Amino acid sequence: MNNKKTKHLKTKNATKKIKHSLIIPAYNEELGLPVVLNDVFQLIDESFEVIVVDDGSTDKTREAAGRFPCRVITHERNSGKGEAMRTGIREAKGENIIFIDADNTYPPEGIIEIAKALDNYDMALASRKMGQKNIPAFNRIGNAIFRNSIRYIYGFKGYDPLTGLYGLKKIYLECMKLESKGFGIESEICIKAARMGLRVKDIHIRYRDRLGEAKLNGLRDGYRIFLTILKHFPLLFQRLEKPSIHI
Repeated sequence: MNNKKTKHLKTKNATKKIKHSLIIPAYNEELGLPVVLNDVFQLIDESFEVIVVDDGSTDKTREAAGRFPCRVITHERNSGKGEAMRTGIREAKGENIIFIDADNTYPPEGIIEIAKALDNYDMALASRKMGQKNIPAFNRIGNAIFRNSIRYIYGFKGYDPLTGLYGLKKIYLECMKLESKGFGIESEICIKAARMGLRVKDIHIRYRDRLGEAKLNGLRDGYRIFLTILKHFPLLFQRLEKPSIHI
């Protein structure tokens, strides 16, 4: 067998090993991102790939990501968390996609628990029942309102639909045809997950204080999340088809 064929087979086998794609959207997270990546790479094995989407950062986020064995995709300009996540979804090779914020607020051990849960559930998410003091009071009020709206109006089964650490099958995300560009992306995903009837597993974690400057503006982004919830109200009267997974 010649060298070209051997190289091709090695690449093909390496791709086959990837089961989980961990996507980290990051905008000006030079402080938190290297801490997150350092912890992540001490936990994961070859079944994971890590994709950092640098959403037009003006600090050293890209350079920080480049010090680790992850794929780094850069937006020329800041386009919003939702847009960064959609870029990551398009580039992901794994059958499972897991998202985690880049600010070190979520314990990386939750990634492994989510990956395990996805063997038996369609979606798994980290619930921030513990560590609420690390969320600003105004944001906690907004979270409670939006959380209950998504759970009780749309029928979402998870406790914390606005969490920044969660995972689900790539095929479900692709069928959702996501549109949100900003922080409304979690609301859109959970509303559509509810209307697909996805089986959800809650994983309780302790939410931590962030590293670096917060990007979410409680008033501005809260209003956008509210609009996202309102926009998808017609889904209350219909079901979304849940795609079949062939093993």
